Amino acid sequence: MAEVADEAAVARSTVYRYFATRDELLLGLVLARVDAAAARWVAALQRPQDAASSIRELVLNPVAAVDDGDRLNRALYASESKALASVLALGAEPLVDVACRHYAPLLEQWSADGQLYPDLDFREIVHWINTATSFLLTPSWRYQPANLKLRFVNRYLLRALLQREPSDEDR
Repeated sequence: MAEVADEAAVARSTVYRYFATRDELLLGLVLARVDAAAARWVAALQRPQDAASSIRELVLNPVAAVDDGDRLNRALYASESKALASVLALGAEPLVDVACRHYAPLLEQWSADGQLYPDLDFREIVHWINTATSFLLTPSWRYQPANLKLRFVNRYLLRALLQREPSDEDR
């Protein structure tokens, strides 16, 4: 916290006014980064009207982004780092809130188009997208080939969310 205060050129008490703990500070950082990234990912969807294609991108693009050269992403997801685990435990629901703001219009459209099962809750869908992304970033999956990650998303996430099985052309 002292380093953050020094870098921001404020008193340490000012940092504590906004963030009671280091984990809350990290959560704030992660939420701000996820908010900006989710906006970019939604804007960059190749076929936003297609749920299968878009859900794949919303899971796999964040997975790829961790190793895209961003030092902070790599540090947060380093196998020896414990910081992200405590942040995720503290902030699972706030992360869902941030993602919901960006994904809700898509989910509403896909639901209206009959692409999603009608009994699915949008928050649950976003939670599952976030969970699948986090799972694919675990050490046992992070360095697996892209085709295995894609197969995981197709087999387990899309089958659970979509009313129809994705066709080969969707893959």
